[in-house]
Amino acid sequence: MKRVSLILVVLCAVCLLASCNGNKDLDPAGKVEEIVLNVDVILPPDIQAQWSNAINWAQDNIAKAQLKLNRQVKLNLRYHNEDTEDLDALGYALTHPEAGADTCHAILGPYHSDSAAEILKYARSTRLPVLMPTCTSADLQRKNARNTYAWFFTESDITQCEIMLSAAQALRATDIALLYSNDTYGQSFMDWVGYYATEREMHLAAPPQAFKRGDDISSFLKTIAANAQGEYVWVMMAFSNVEDYIDASERIESFWIEEYLFKEHEKSVYFRTIGADTSLDPKILEENIYSRFDYGVCPSGSMNFGFPQSYEGRYFRTPYNGEAQVYDALTLLALGAAFRAGSPGRCIVDGIQVSYLEKPYEPGLTDYMRSVVSNRSGYSVQWDAPSLARGFEQLAEGNNIDLSGATGNLFTDSDTHTKVLNTSYLLWTIAPNYNEGVANPSIEPILYLSTSGTSSEASTTNFWKLEKQWHQVFNYDPGPQHTLPKVTDHWAVVVSPSTKWSNYRHQADAFAMYKSLRQHGYDDDHIVLIVEDNLASDSRNIFPGSIFVERSEYPSSDPLVNEDVRSGAVVDYHFSDLSPSDLADILNGRASSRLPQVIHPTSSSNVLFFWSGHGGSREGPLWGDEDANQYFGTSRIKEIVKEMSDGDSYRRMLFAIETCYSGKWGKALEGFPDVLVLTAASPDETSKADVHDRDLGVYLSNAFARTFRREINKNPSVTIYDLYKELARTTTGSHVNIYNNGQYGSVYSETMSDFFPK
Repeated sequence: MKRVSLILVVLCAVCLLASCNGNKDLDPAGKVEEIVLNVDVILPPDIQAQWSNAINWAQDNIAKAQLKLNRQVKLNLRYHNEDTEDLDALGYALTHPEAGADTCHAILGPYHSDSAAEILKYARSTRLPVLMPTCTSADLQRKNARNTYAWFFTESDITQCEIMLSAAQALRATDIALLYSNDTYGQSFMDWVGYYATEREMHLAAPPQAFKRGDDISSFLKTIAANAQGEYVWVMMAFSNVEDYIDASERIESFWIEEYLFKEHEKSVYFRTIGADTSLDPKILEENIYSRFDYGVCPSGSMNFGFPQSYEGRYFRTPYNGEAQVYDALTLLALGAAFRAGSPGRCIVDGIQVSYLEKPYEPGLTDYMRSVVSNRSGYSVQWDAPSLARGFEQLAEGNNIDLSGATGNLFTDSDTHTKVLNTSYLLWTIAPNYNEGVANPSIEPILYLSTSGTSSEASTTNFWKLEKQWHQVFNYDPGPQHTLPKVTDHWAVVVSPSTKWSNYRHQADAFAMYKSLRQHGYDDDHIVLIVEDNLASDSRNIFPGSIFVERSEYPSSDPLVNEDVRSGAVVDYHFSDLSPSDLADILNGRASSRLPQVIHPTSSSNVLFFWSGHGGSREGPLWGDEDANQYFGTSRIKEIVKEMSDGDSYRRMLFAIETCYSGKWGKALEGFPDVLVLTAASPDETSKADVHDRDLGVYLSNAFARTFRREINKNPSVTIYDLYKELARTTTGSHVNIYNNGQYGSVYSETMSDFFPK
């Protein structure tokens, strides 16, 4: 008996030593310090249910990975209904807790980009991390590009839009069309479909159309059928809710059956549908619409790191949109908290200790998360529990790790390290899966695509580059063979039809163009400036009386940077006091008591016309803001120029048009002698804002107008071709076009000195 007792004592001692060696951080007394993070989850109830697998799995793995540590991070999730909550009040309450209330340490969600915008405006004051798995609005991501608390775990819909087109083109599509929801989410697709269609030389069979459940789209589909160049037209659908996908798919199928299945047509047209990420929803299967819904694309987990395979083996289905992203969001949050506990006060990002010039000065939880993903020199850590355990150990000791998540390598942007730049996408379809004659539809993966293009994922690296592949090609034809008279004077009309604070950039660009014209020799009485001029006195203007086209902390060679462009400007007409017909009188010199300031060009005058505002897909520039619903009209601008041409009212004329779909005007003005048209966008695409100002909360300029000014200011004798090259290079998101150069002259020899004499 004594011998047995001795053996037991020895065995216990050996086990204790082994336990201590294998758990070097474990307190002998078994005490564990808990670091509890209150995470407020803002999601619609159906998404909460859809993501419950991924959330619970992440929570389980986070707990398992820390079992051997004295100090353990616990995530206390507190749920809010995104559909019914007052998000404005919630955002304020979470970032400004009342005395005695539990502190919110991080926000997970919201699901929708519009909701996220409400929350993010309050997170700035405390830099509370907001972890957004599915907020892919390009505009939302761009406005928060430099905010260190705004975490986006999926690339923007700029990428997804291109992926949808790439998938369609891979299936031999040449004709495309777009239905989108009229909100922040759908706006990204509307903004970018024309750009990528141009890039990939695909035909946009109809202007993009907004859609919501119940809308009649028969005229839209008839337009597609009439304009289709091939047999198959792919209708891209980008809606905020799955009910719209179901309704639109039914309407497309019904239209084809009624109009084509039993009727004879000169050409056959077949519709194919492809949905965006929000279409991957269990309701798609519940509605049993596999016969009407062809394909979908959505962000996914990375095949190379095994998340989709492991998920399907565990839960017997394909992960829904956002599940891999929410998994990564929670694990990174826990790792960041562990790192902060292990290295209090030491937070290095890109080799620099994080600090701020405004309260709170010290690094916060979001900065330790940034440190985790930016410093990739340490131990390799992946998303599963055994690998995460090693990661928590290393961070608890203050060491770096090289983290990869369920979504991939977690490569982030160089500015803040809070925007994930590598997203795996799944191209899927619905399989009927008949069982005893009954269809049991399920999601069937077809192909995984990613920016990395590694072994199990098709490479789409080139598709993500915003460096434009398509450019205009010009011949060396010298142009019209006639002698122009010597220039005697210069005239300009500068127009901004925008009146809203949110459209600040349009008036700012108009003022900046006026200022540039004055610098290059124009007298004020030779410029007609038409702007509403209501921004300087707007209550939201933190610089009362001033308008800026660009602000910078650093010195610049551009004289308009940090310059009040409104200073010294003489506004001839407030936009709201004019009608479209008044512009015809101004350009054709018909002065009156109501229109005293007009231009008086002759056959020896060069005339510049600059317009900065919004445009629509039917006729280009709008007369008013984006909701004005009034086109200036392609036929109207054509009539104006015809009258000027017939009356010998110009020697040469330059149009510089900064609006969406401005190429509509370019096409309308083709054929007029000695008229050149430069547009910021092609006839089928939107133009994009540029230079967002965080303090003013608006965009200050458009890239096309900014580059135009800068190139002229550097060299007023720049050739048209060299100007085009720079405009094309720097105007992101649209394709700059030159129209009617065959009636004007060679772009290689003609210069801008005709309109900027000094």
